[in-house]
Amino acid sequence: MTTSNKIDDGIFFSAVIQGHTITVELPPSITPALSGLPLRSRTYVGRSRELSSLLDQLDPSRSHQNTARFAAVVGMAGVGKTELALQAAAEAEKRTGWFPGGILFINLFGYDNERYISPEQALGSLLIALGIPGEQIPPDLADRTRLYRSILSAYASRGKHILIVIDNASSDGQVEPLLPSHDDGTAIVTSRHSLAVGARILDLDVLEPSASVELVRRVLFQARGENDSRVAQEQEKARALVELCGNLPLALQICASLLADSPSRPISSLVQALFAAHTRLDRLKREDRAVRAAFELSYLQLSADPARILRLLPLNPGPDISSRAAAHLTGDPNIEVILEDLARAHLIEPGTTWGRWRLHDLLRLYADEKGKEHAELDERQFSLERVLYFYLMGATSANLILKERNGRGEDEVDALEWLEEERSNLVAAAQTGHEIGVDLAFALDEFFHLRRYFDDWLAVIDSALKALRIRGDLHREGWALATLALVLYHVRRFDEALEIGKAAIDICRRSGNRYGEQAALNALSQSLYHLGEYRDSVDAGRKAAEILHELNDPQAAKALGSLALALQELDIQEAIQLHRDAVSDCQAREDRQGEAAMRNLLGMALRKSGEFTEAAQEHWAAATLYQEVGDHHGEAAALGSYGLALQDAGRYAEAIHAHSQDVRLCEETGDRHALAEALDNLALAHRRAGQVDNAVVIYRQAAEIFQEVEDLSMEGLAIGGSGRAFEEAGRLGEAIEAYRDAVQSFRNANDRENLLMALETLGITLLKGGFSEESDKVRQEFMTLASALDAC
Repeated sequence: MTTSNKIDDGIFFSAVIQGHTITVELPPSITPALSGLPLRSRTYVGRSRELSSLLDQLDPSRSHQNTARFAAVVGMAGVGKTELALQAAAEAEKRTGWFPGGILFINLFGYDNERYISPEQALGSLLIALGIPGEQIPPDLADRTRLYRSILSAYASRGKHILIVIDNASSDGQVEPLLPSHDDGTAIVTSRHSLAVGARILDLDVLEPSASVELVRRVLFQARGENDSRVAQEQEKARALVELCGNLPLALQICASLLADSPSRPISSLVQALFAAHTRLDRLKREDRAVRAAFELSYLQLSADPARILRLLPLNPGPDISSRAAAHLTGDPNIEVILEDLARAHLIEPGTTWGRWRLHDLLRLYADEKGKEHAELDERQFSLERVLYFYLMGATSANLILKERNGRGEDEVDALEWLEEERSNLVAAAQTGHEIGVDLAFALDEFFHLRRYFDDWLAVIDSALKALRIRGDLHREGWALATLALVLYHVRRFDEALEIGKAAIDICRRSGNRYGEQAALNALSQSLYHLGEYRDSVDAGRKAAEILHELNDPQAAKALGSLALALQELDIQEAIQLHRDAVSDCQAREDRQGEAAMRNLLGMALRKSGEFTEAAQEHWAAATLYQEVGDHHGEAAALGSYGLALQDAGRYAEAIHAHSQDVRLCEETGDRHALAEALDNLALAHRRAGQVDNAVVIYRQAAEIFQEVEDLSMEGLAIGGSGRAFEEAGRLGEAIEAYRDAVQSFRNANDRENLLMALETLGITLLKGGFSEESDKVRQEFMTLASALDAC
């Protein structure tokens, strides 16, 4: 009789007994625990790109010879690192041949001092999960690591690779002993720090807004079923809710759970509860989940200096901060090293360019809370003044460079780059109400004017006015009102500019602010011109120029040139001479920006007097000068004027080219109103060239943008232009429809002068088209409105 005593197809790490007849009492059998993943979320959404990237890294069929065998999912607290790792692990487990040996999962609680798991403890737990009896696990870290890796190697040699999921690691030292040897296994690590363990790093950001809303919807659907339609019914409030949560998954889950707890509670109620920033973190909690608690675990890991820096960063008024500004804020010239450490800990985030940093909105609230707790220790008020002074000095220096620009210096480029980069911070700093912020509001005028940032300009001047009135500073209040009048003129709010300008003149005269009075008179002159009050416009302009002359200011001649725009309506030849004098004066002072402006005005006057060829030459010279000094808004305006002069000269093909260049520049600068005007001019050129279809399409584009920017009068004029194009082509039916639309636009704008002309045009065209009854009604309305205007 033959006895077989063979053992194969197994992996053994304890005594193996063989014999013919043996009686041994064995311990209970031990089964490796290789499939113990925590439950995944059933409402997972918005991470398809990241999940795909992570699975690519885990795919055993891909060559990993030149890439990391491990993947590290890193990001701030509450961003969803663990969930992504679990989703990837569960998906990998389903893939045939990927990890036949199973999956090991361990949470290291790296940021929780009370539950922190050391590498020794973690290896002990993993070895038990792999089937090693506790009494056979060595006490030493190095020995445990060798045994652990030997087991993983043995599984790998039998084609049973294991995936290790290591969650919540806080340091390289905590995670390194848990990683398998090369080619013996694959690992996913999650951490709030960017670990240096040879892993391919996947930085996890917050969700996109649409995915955030969908997450809330899915949680409510899971909890309450399809009858819960709050997200669909309150879409705007749902978007507001996710914005208040900063699209942070932890915060979103908490909010969705709070709504699920109370099915009758509208989303608007929770939005209202979260709206107050000082209590938002208090609201973002439910049972054992809280946003503040998650942040606290990361904060407590910091040493004194990084903790202080984190507490000070929310003092920066804007959305992000440069390393230079942070150095001024904190008084630490070596700040960048600490900022990099905070970024590795995902307590701050690198900006879009190197050397800039930002805080997630909720982390900013948390850090600000901590800062207020340590206000005296951190010298918060002094720190705020330091960073505001940094912005003031930078803006003042850059603004002076722009005022003296001639288009020939790298300083101008550097100044504009800095101002653009810091624009959001400068605007926010100017609105703090601090005395330095008020000074900053005045130091940005040239930049805002050059780049047409009129909304920003209005915001900072409004804030400065409030602060100055509280302080009773009449002198600077007059200057601020004069500036406000000028900005209102630029945004075509002429009636308001007129009112504010008069108030500014009164205050400047009472406070003896001559320059402020001159600025107010200048803004008043320009607004009066656009309101058709030409004589009053000229009078105001002359007074402004006289003040500059009294003050021996070299800009006096340029001011006279500016008032000549209104003078063109009264005495064209005198206007032309004033413009020529202003051009000569700017040339003598090498004021290339001023020369460009005066040449463009001169071209307008020449065009008005019928000298189209010379007008075109002046406009082209202005456009060239604007291009040289980097004023693309001015260049676009000059090109538009150049095109109009070419049209008047009958050179339509050249005009179309010039207006097309104007359109391109306006698109690049983002000036929507200027773009609509450029399109309107381009449409006119096509119309005058007999290209009706092109003209109509472009007129409609212009009208749509005028409607978008709420200039309904110009919308009506553009639509009326398309009507004239139809009428000139003999297409009366389409012309009548366009004229009807134009009439409605002027009614909506309450523009009675243009409405009167549009009614007259519509009435005549209706009569031509055989619609005599409707024509009579329109002409009757025309007569009634004309009488009312005459009475005024």
